[in-house]
Parts: sequence; C-alpha cells; structure tokens
Amino acid sequence: MKSNNHIAADLTVDLCCAPADRWHLTPAQRQQARELLALYTADLGLPLDFGQFLAAGARDLVRADHWQEMESLSRLLDLPMRDVVLCNLYYDALKVILGRVFGCTAFAIDTPGGVLHARNLDWWTENSALARYTATSHFANVPAGDFTTVGWPGFMGVFSAVAAGRFAVTLNAVLSLESAQLATPVVLLIRTVFEEARTFGEALARLSDAPLPCDCLLLLTGVRPGELVVIERTPSRCALRHPKDGYVCVTNGYQQLDAGLGAGRSELLDTWCQRFERVQALISDKRPSDPEDCFRYLSDPQVRMYMTVQQMVFCAATGEHGLRFPDPTPPSATPSIPLPV
Repeated sequence: MKSNNHIAADLTVDLCCAPADRWHLTPAQRQQARELLALYTADLGLPLDFGQFLAAGARDLVRADHWQEMESLSRLLDLPMRDVVLCNLYYDALKVILGRVFGCTAFAIDTPGGVLHARNLDWWTENSALARYTATSHFANVPAGDFTTVGWPGFMGVFSAVAAGRFAVTLNAVLSLESAQLATPVVLLIRTVFEEARTFGEALARLSDAPLPCDCLLLLTGVRPGELVVIERTPSRCALRHPKDGYVCVTNGYQQLDAGLGAGRSELLDTWCQRFERVQALISDKRPSDPEDCFRYLSDPQVRMYMTVQQMVFCAATGEHGLRFPDPTPPSATPSIPLPV
C-alpha cells in the first residue's frame, strides 16, 4: 500500500487461529495503540464507573469471537477491557452518548477498469496520531474471502475495507433525531459482513436490513458496472441512493431520509453540503478515470478538510487499495472547523 509521507503498518489477522491468537503487534505498535486508546478514552470523557457499565452492556451485543479478540488486545496492551471496548466501539459511543460526529467525503464511479471507490477520513486527533499510526490489516482464511481494512493498531472493527472480487465499504457519520437502540456496533457489523457476505448483493442486503445502534451512511461498491450505492441508515430505517450518470457521492448528510434535525447543529455538519456539491461538480466537469484522478479530487481545497487523516481509493474488482496521508496544514480554501464539543 502506497503513502506519500507515512508508511502504514501491515498486519495479518488469520481467522483460522483462535481469537486470542489473531492479533500480533510489535512493541512500537503496542505503544501506538495505547496512545490512541488514551486519546479517545479521554475524548469520550466518561466517568470511570459509567465506562465500566457501558463496556459490560456491550458484551451481549458483540459476537463471541470478536469479544475474545478484544480480551486478547486488553492483555496484549496491558489495559483495562473497559478502555479497549470503548475505543473499539468509539463511533457508536460518540454517536449514542454524546451526539457528536466526525466528517468524511466519499464517492464512487464506474470506469472501464472497474468501480473506483474514493474516500477522505476526516477525524480530528492530537499530533496527527491517526495518520501516523495507520495500519492496514489483512484478514486471511476468511469464510467468504480475504479482505483488507484501513485502521490502526488495537482497532479490530471496520471503517474502510475492500475484499478483492467481492466489494468495498466505507463508513460516513451522520445524525438524526431517531433514538438509539441495542444492536451490534456498526464497525463490527461491517466486519461481519466482510467475513460472511460473498457478493455485493449479499452485503447490500445485510447492511440495509440489520438493526443498528445509531445513524450512519455506508458507501458500498462491487465488481460489476452499476454496483455502487449509498446506504442511508438510522437505527431502524434505510434508504438507498443509486448512481446517476454512473457515479454517487456521500458526505455527512441524508439525501433520502428525513433526519428531523432542522437547522444544522454544528459547523462540521454545516460543511457537508459544500463538500457534497464540490465533489459532484468536479466529477461532472471531468470524470475521474483512474486512482490518481480520484486522489486529486479528494485533495481539492473545498473537499479536503484540515482534519483529513487518511485518503484512500479502492477497486473491489482488482483488490487495489491506494492510501495517502495529506499534509496536516489546512488548505487555504478550507475553513478551519473544530470538532464539536
């Protein structure tokens, strides 16, 4: 995997191994994981007893082998299980407990070489830690077929992943006023789909129908022309947004579902429309034909945010996965938007 100013660590996770033996981190990666877990445990700002309560409540919502993997990470990192669970389920905790989001911009387009799936992960972190500590995890001996995720040491769920010959998925944050519910955490549902779904159609059905604990937007792409769709989700509702003119874009706002929010609730959410319209305009003006075109659009000053930590382009047909890390200096045309607190 290529990057422009960092080298992403490569991990292999063999699902033929017992859950306790699947994750192997170097001493440096263990320290990186501890630093990231400390940052986001502090960011959630939960009282100790409340964090323990939430971690205990998550036990019945997590598949047994996934829970055992988190237990092994707890031992490996010499950290309380409470911290490992909360930080692996950070997306759900951030949405359910605090009602906060991080941004992202993604698009997918049909090309002669296959569907290209491009995404910026926009997530504030101290000292660019999420960019510097990025790791690609290659999941091997998977029942439905091997796949690769873009994440970090100590994180065993899925925000962004591709399975060669099957599909790719990326997760964008969004808010609605619908109440949260007890369900499998989003990042673990996505991982389960990669482990079990053999086709784009199977993945679409699972991601559309499964109950969720919180809101999300999922960009799903496959291996055949026309296999690209945005799945708009609340905990209980789903709408599909199919491509027009061979492409589809997604940022941090619903297009099909009614979120019930009225006016924007944060500066970050207020930018989703600007980013959405800009990336659509770029594609309408000149359709990207290869990963380099996609990276150029992801880096446009009106698309990339100052807190973009990862840029990636997937092609499920070939399994290609390119990864870059933008300069953390804010682009001149991009407004400086603090993460809502």
